[in-house]
Amino acid sequence: MEKNRYAIGEVSESCNIPVKTLRYYDEIGLLHPKYRGAKSNYRYYSKEQLTTLLIIRRLRAMDFSLKEIKKLMTESDLGAYEEKIVQHSKNLQDEICALQVRLADCKDLLSRIRRGKAILDEQQYGKIQIEFIPKCHMVFRAENMKQYRNMDVSLRRWTDILEQCTSHRVVTRGSVIVTFHTQILDQFLMKDCDVEFGLIVSEECTLPDDITNVRAWGGFQAATSYHAGKYREIMQSHVKLLQWIHLNGYEISGPVSEEFVVSPLDVDNEEEHVTRIIMPIQKIR
Repeated sequence: MEKNRYAIGEVSESCNIPVKTLRYYDEIGLLHPKYRGAKSNYRYYSKEQLTTLLIIRRLRAMDFSLKEIKKLMTESDLGAYEEKIVQHSKNLQDEICALQVRLADCKDLLSRIRRGKAILDEQQYGKIQIEFIPKCHMVFRAENMKQYRNMDVSLRRWTDILEQCTSHRVVTRGSVIVTFHTQILDQFLMKDCDVEFGLIVSEECTLPDDITNVRAWGGFQAATSYHAGKYREIMQSHVKLLQWIHLNGYEISGPVSEEFVVSPLDVDNEEEHVTRIIMPIQKIR
């Protein structure tokens, strides 16, 4: 080391920045070594440049690109510097929000996979119970579908509603819920059906103003049953549930829904698909 001059190895050790990185900064014009030895032709950094490197390192830690840092380092006006930091902060906040939605989706998928696995492992499918479906809010898309075939699970429409929620960063819970606003079992008979595809919105989520297709769902008593395996065979589970309802003195009191706990959008293996059938009921007077 000459007076107030630091070789690249010393700078690397002092600032904890790899030599390769320092050479790259030199190459792209972000930070050139200030001095060159008269005889050795070696290049040296000044003491002030060590401080500059620490600023660069800190900005990189805040996820500024090298291009942005290079521009920032030329700014002598604190006002302009402040403006760029504010904008970067907003960009980071947007990324955080997007990551929070992804994390919520990941946790939700994990919860449903574990739920579906428990239903399959404990052979809960086919068992019928009466339960109260809590009231919640749902982002939905309704469509009149001509000669509807229930075995065609309409993955395109599922994808549409999922992408709408993702693009608006709407946090949802649970998989797609399909509701049939039609006569009982008409969805299996190649008839025109009003079908609704929906996703339940998380209670903690604040919906943006441009999401208008939201409605209340739930708040009723229902007979439910899980269907496991091939979706094209789900009609048998519907019929079994209907028979149980009538034999136990109940009647259908609202549109029938299907909740896809583990769906074709989650796993490929049909044998691991789990669907909950939800039939609103009331006691016959």
